[in-house]
Amino acid sequence: MKPILLRGGRVIDPANALDGQYEVLIRDGEIAAVETNINLQDVTVIDARGCWIVPGLIDPHVHLRDPGFPEKETIQTGLRAAAAGGFTTVAAMANTSPVNDNPATTRYMLERAREVHSARLVPVSAVTHRLGGTEPVDFAAMVEAGARLFSDDGIPIDDAMILSRALDETKRLGYAVALHEEDRVLSCNGALNAGAVSKRLGVSGYADSAESQRVRRDLALAIGAGGAVHVCHVSTPESLDLIRAARRHGAQVTCEVTPHHFSLDENAALSWGPNAKMNPPLRNRDDVEALHAAIRDGTIDMIATDHAPHDPKSKRMDELGALFGPEHHAAHLDQGDAEIFAHAANGVVGLETSLGLALELVHRSLIQPARLVEMMSLNPAALLRLEAGTLVEGAVADITVIDPNLEWTVAPEKFLSKSRNTPFAGMRLKGRAVLTMVGGEIVYDGRKA
Repeated sequence: MKPILLRGGRVIDPANALDGQYEVLIRDGEIAAVETNINLQDVTVIDARGCWIVPGLIDPHVHLRDPGFPEKETIQTGLRAAAAGGFTTVAAMANTSPVNDNPATTRYMLERAREVHSARLVPVSAVTHRLGGTEPVDFAAMVEAGARLFSDDGIPIDDAMILSRALDETKRLGYAVALHEEDRVLSCNGALNAGAVSKRLGVSGYADSAESQRVRRDLALAIGAGGAVHVCHVSTPESLDLIRAARRHGAQVTCEVTPHHFSLDENAALSWGPNAKMNPPLRNRDDVEALHAAIRDGTIDMIATDHAPHDPKSKRMDELGALFGPEHHAAHLDQGDAEIFAHAANGVVGLETSLGLALELVHRSLIQPARLVEMMSLNPAALLRLEAGTLVEGAVADITVIDPNLEWTVAPEKFLSKSRNTPFAGMRLKGRAVLTMVGGEIVYDGRKA
């Protein structure tokens, strides 16, 4: 196979303080050279003019629903959607059926991923068997099978002793625990952020203290244990302040934000109904501004999609769809409809919209391109303990080529994901991946789309 030469693009590699016009030579699946002028004859040249050439994007938080829920997503469809979104690696959460709490399930996931020849899959092990919160998994066995992160995501670990034990075990092995931070006594099964919109729709509210109070407890445990923790989908200013304070006290804590939490506020539920329902919920406009500030100042380490595919039945859109959508604004649900809304599944798909939404942060001058690459490649690689997130010579050639100025409209019917549950349908975005390479192989070519 001929070497590949990416020519004419802007290389952005924060790990090596590179940001400028370079050519990238790929040979035998590795980065062979990054130089200003590479003169070789027998190469395949790819014109990257007007584009960014960056280390492959890495998503530290996705739900691929496989095994167990093929009507929502499979490893095949999820990894192809990831590649279309510019991701070369995704970390798949454990809430499958069966739960990824044993080496056999981990091996199944990795075997299915190898068959796809698309984005890479990193298995996330459960912390407790069956996500039950009472019996820890065999952490060492899960690492040996291929897990690189531990999480009961979607379900908080209520038992402080169980979490303390997990922090001790993962510290010994050199890995982190990712936490869904929710005090369920305080969240009260709320369907939306506790505020004006939940009252207007007549559905139960979810107080922001339900997140921050659990963050407070878990960071104290992390400081005591000296273990590494990762706060999933942070959404409140108080949580951010607690993370800042914990770092000053020596805590090994990272955190992520989702594109839907920094792009939308609670008002999205008026248009999109259950397709704007997630846990934690979309917060108010001041909270969104606090997330922007935390992205700017470095408090938030990474962007994660929390890709959560659901079929219309799970989202209850088959029952409520007529009330919501871009042309509808439900003012109030009747009692029966509100009950349906409350029991709709949480979450939205995000693999194919994440980069376009994140680029808005650059276009609005909230962050620089290098900071975006840190948040979507370098820092997730560190969390997952991967030798990735860089274009250094000798590194595996996982590369994303981004056209930052390509304008496009979100069209769910064109998603490669099996699910369509998004509150971004019809939105105009600027910038997307046009080429995704894994190990030097082109796994998505948007130039042909």
